[in-house]
Parts: sequence; structure tokens; C-alpha cells
Amino acid sequence: MNNKEKGTRFEKEFAVLLADNWFWVHLFQDNKNGQPCDVIAARAGRTYLFDCKDCQNDYFQLSRMEENQYNAMHLFEVTGNSRGKFAIRFPGNDIYLVDYWQIKALQNDGVKRLDRMGCAVHGERFQQWMEEQDRKDNWG
Repeated sequence: MNNKEKGTRFEKEFAVLLADNWFWVHLFQDNKNGQPCDVIAARAGRTYLFDCKDCQNDYFQLSRMEENQYNAMHLFEVTGNSRGKFAIRFPGNDIYLVDYWQIKALQNDGVKRLDRMGCAVHGERFQQWMEEQDRKDNWG
């Protein structure tokens, strides 16, 4: 399976993971024409954009965030929605969520890549984020 197929598989798996946690989820399919994210999800009056990155090694290259993604996620946020996030999966199925602006700030500081520890420092594990959403919604 090539990288594109693995990435597409992760996008689908992430969408199912959100749906299993009571999110309305839409998976964008037109990425070849510059779609700036992979998944939009909503629950309890909050809407999120996610771009899924499936890492085949132990780090995430920050250059994988493109300028159009930053611009779209920023506009999404300033129009009253939640911050766009990168869902970064490492080998072993560890998924971290890192806000788009955090990746941009790290890029501006000259950081080239994040490992799991960097994702934990600058973002959070998916399960931790999900527990926070459940608390916000009084579901937990």
C-alpha cells in the first residue's frame, strides 16, 4: 500500500472514530483539487476542521502543512468556528491533535518536525481531547 492509500485509509478511520463518538462527520473527497482539509465534524453546537496526517516514521514534518490549509483553517476559526486541527497518527496508532496555529508558530520559530513528545507538548492525544469534549457536553 502506498503513502496516498495509507493516508486515505487514515482519513476514513478518523472519520469513523469521530462518528463513533457521536459527531456528525463529512469526509472531503476532492483533495486532488487543493481541498484544505480532510474532515469536518460537528457535535453539540461546535464545528471542527481536521487534516489527517499518517506518519510512517516517528516524526511529523511541519512542512506538510500547506499555506492554503493555514489560511482556510484561520478563516474557519475567525468566522466563529473551532480551531482547525491536524490529526497526526504515528506507528502504533497513537493519534495526536495539534492546532493549526501551533504548527504555524513552530514553523515560524524554525522547527522542522515534531515527534510524539512534541505533539504531546504542543497538542494532545485524541483520547484526551475526546474526554474533554464529553465533559463540555456533559456526556462523561
